[in-house]
Amino acid sequence: MSELQQAWSSVLTQLQMDMPRASYETWVLGTQALELQNDVLLVSTRNAYARDWLESRLTSTVQRLLVGVLNRSVSVKFVVGDESREEMEMETEADEMEESELNIEPVQWLDYDRIVQPHKQIVVKGYLRRLGMEIGPKAVWLYVGFHQAAWRVQDQNGPSGKPLYSREVMRFSAMSNGAFWRLLKHAGIQAHLTGLVQRVDSQDARRFRRGRDGRPHRAPICYQVFMTPRLTRADATAVHLRLKALIEKHNSITSALQEMLAVEDVMELLDPLDVKLSHPPLNTVMDMVKRETGENFSPEIERLAQELHRRIINCLGDIHIPHYFITETIHRYNLTPAQAWLITVARDMAFINTRTGERRDTVTFKCGYQEMAELIGSTRYKTVQAWLHLHWTSQQRGGNLSRFLQEIDLPDSKTYADLRVESMSRAFRVLLDEPLDADGRNKVDANGSHMADADGSNSWTQMGALADANGSHMVDANGSDLNSFKHPLNTDKKNTSTTQHACGEKNPAEAVAPDFWELEALLQQNDVHPKVQKELLEVQASVHAFVSWVLYVASPQSGNLSDPLGYAISRLREHPLREARGVFRQFADLTPKELLALIDSTPTGGYELPTKIEHPLAHAWKKAMGSNNPRLPIVREILFGEGASE
Repeated sequence: MSELQQAWSSVLTQLQMDMPRASYETWVLGTQALELQNDVLLVSTRNAYARDWLESRLTSTVQRLLVGVLNRSVSVKFVVGDESREEMEMETEADEMEESELNIEPVQWLDYDRIVQPHKQIVVKGYLRRLGMEIGPKAVWLYVGFHQAAWRVQDQNGPSGKPLYSREVMRFSAMSNGAFWRLLKHAGIQAHLTGLVQRVDSQDARRFRRGRDGRPHRAPICYQVFMTPRLTRADATAVHLRLKALIEKHNSITSALQEMLAVEDVMELLDPLDVKLSHPPLNTVMDMVKRETGENFSPEIERLAQELHRRIINCLGDIHIPHYFITETIHRYNLTPAQAWLITVARDMAFINTRTGERRDTVTFKCGYQEMAELIGSTRYKTVQAWLHLHWTSQQRGGNLSRFLQEIDLPDSKTYADLRVESMSRAFRVLLDEPLDADGRNKVDANGSHMADADGSNSWTQMGALADANGSHMVDANGSDLNSFKHPLNTDKKNTSTTQHACGEKNPAEAVAPDFWELEALLQQNDVHPKVQKELLEVQASVHAFVSWVLYVASPQSGNLSDPLGYAISRLREHPLREARGVFRQFADLTPKELLALIDSTPTGGYELPTKIEHPLAHAWKKAMGSNNPRLPIVREILFGEGASE
């Protein structure tokens, strides 16, 4: 392999890790580096559509990656594979006559899109809805985390089984460090993850390897991740029994598989039968066929078995989960794994057409709370009922689910919602976009982002597809048009931007606090070196981790640490997502206004009197920060800028 091909292979590997799988396979896979002349790299694409897509979206990214691979600046030009070299040379000469540098300034970017970045998604099979009813939401989220990590490290041209830090798996499993490792060791969870995520070595085995320093180090724990999920035990039993009956009928396993593939509605194959299997259910159709054929497992039979298994797994389409929901929303609003999975399933059920991306925000559960409980693998419908009724204080656990699911009246129902029993139909409006403000509500301002109306509720009307900078529809991970939503205002209140600072009659604390934390703004506000800013933003460092470390340094617990800004940045560069432990994580999850009020309530000198404040964390704040704290003005300036100290 030439040096140029090796360089392009490295670029493809990095793009495969950073891009949604469907987008990578649709647009990037199959590209080839043709030649490198005069610092211009020609890259061939499948067709003109791929060339235009890559040129508009990936040119700068590819050029940046090539700098790291080739150690020099290179321009990239995407061309259709059958275009002649002469045409390319003419275009290159024409390009050289143009200005060599352009100054681009992005404008008119919605606050919501800038923060949430809805194009960053995890795509898993919709069949997990059925599988989740059997294995439970904790096992599902573990599988999602491992599945995403395995996809990010796979390399089609290289060996499998690359080492990966556990935080990469935890990031997309929606779990804390303690919960993640505790569940991985749980015998029940391990049983549920059979056929999904399996540990290769023994649970008690301790393997070591010699490191560069000559000392023994723990070897990485090896896991197998099945990229295509297994069938549920009930579905596997139903499919296997039908396969056996058809084999007996046709005396041919090939004919049996072909007849099952010819069924128009694949869900018919999953209807339970009264007959029982004489052995435990198998994980895949391929396992069933191997058991029935024994030594006569031909490539044609394997192809048919894989096609049938793929058709069953794909029968419910794909589930799209935004990165922001897993990494920010779940933690910020204290959602349990069960609550987070119920929201994910409800959002997926809101899709009308998974192929085109058309969505609606109303979902009906025909069996009410009982069906909702079954979707998260629970038999207690009252658990779900308590999540949606905040006055059931004695049974509350986790976050406020009513922020994401708002019950509405059914048009054909003649009973009040409170009088329906657990199995009666219930309809909900689903919050399809991520909440950005303190109480979980979306705000919509004049530019089409979200805003709460006068009573704090949301309007739920749907809008058309949102066009991006070149006028086309945004494309989601499976290549289809992705429709976004905005909510027209049903109030006479004056619109205000979600990033605009409060003013007017508000108290001084609110006057300098933004509506939400934003890492880029904090870094620029503190004149952090541009290279360090770029490094932290590229790895998507957590802004809440930054805030938590700044607060930690200001507390007496930090000892002799005296540079909150420098220490916070050094911790982020070491671990972009790791937050300070304990109560500092809770402080960082507060809204900027709440945190500023706590800071202002603490005296900074020995002769000042504390300000009384009504807040659930006021006692914890005083215990962590002390009765007076001279470091808080520095924290105030770091987090809220120079105006905070005026």
